[in-house]
Amino acid sequence: MYGLPVRSDSANRSIGLFYRDLQDIEIYVEDCEAEALYTMLLCRAVNNEVKIKKVISLHGRGKVVEHCAYYNEDSPALFIIDGDLDLLHGERVQGLKRLYQHKMYCVENYLFCKNASAELLRDASGRLMPEEALEALDWDHYLESLTEPLLKLFKTYAVAWKLMQEGGIKTVSRSYYDVCRKVSRARGSAVCGDRVQAVIEEIQTIVVAAHGQDTYDQVYQRVESIVESLDSPLHVISGKDYLLKSLRDYLQFKGAAYKYDDGFKFKLARYCDTEPLADLSDAIKYTVNTGPYLQTA
Repeated sequence: MYGLPVRSDSANRSIGLFYRDLQDIEIYVEDCEAEALYTMLLCRAVNNEVKIKKVISLHGRGKVVEHCAYYNEDSPALFIIDGDLDLLHGERVQGLKRLYQHKMYCVENYLFCKNASAELLRDASGRLMPEEALEALDWDHYLESLTEPLLKLFKTYAVAWKLMQEGGIKTVSRSYYDVCRKVSRARGSAVCGDRVQAVIEEIQTIVVAAHGQDTYDQVYQRVESIVESLDSPLHVISGKDYLLKSLRDYLQFKGAAYKYDDGFKFKLARYCDTEPLADLSDAIKYTVNTGPYLQTA
């Protein structure tokens, strides 16, 4: 079976050359098939004050960092990578010009937004006024059922990732639905505290057996401290693998049925708040107007 042609790494890296006369900056990302989503988000983030016509995917974090390290062109460029589990350890890549690391787990976290979700309810109903959609969404109640169990889970993932990088433990790659239960036909699936706890205990048992309880507790406490210092704890939970899947199911329960696909994400990108993107917007504008951006915190 024949599929779509796949660009080579060298071809991906050279795409920016073809767009230099059309845009003010070259932006490279790690996410496959997220170029349209990034372009929409970033154009909104900079309020169209910077021309961005093509965001280029290099298909992997390592390739983005590598290309950033060797980039020596005069043309403005910014290389963007996810926060990932580094975020829960307070770790950010330092000392590499033109590299920007999200202060959230991944780009999809920007889409997990109360106002965007309410707008999707309005689009689905065709009758709701903005304030009616927000009331129907009942966002705070939804977050109450979601935040605590998933935070505990991701803190455990972070400990396992730090101590067992060669241990082959499934963490974020574990399916969101592994920690869910079917609530009802109407509600569909939702996070289940008991299933979350079972996964936590499974991972903890393996890590403690390899490193001891004291080491596990020390790393966990450091992770807890870092998470508590963040603007929003939900920033450390994968938007792509967990939060948006939960949101899609919740919106369906509220009467707005969407497939979990790129179209769903693109709709959220049209409506999501751009304030959380302010830091990235500043990095883009600095690169265009001043020179190579250097991440410091």
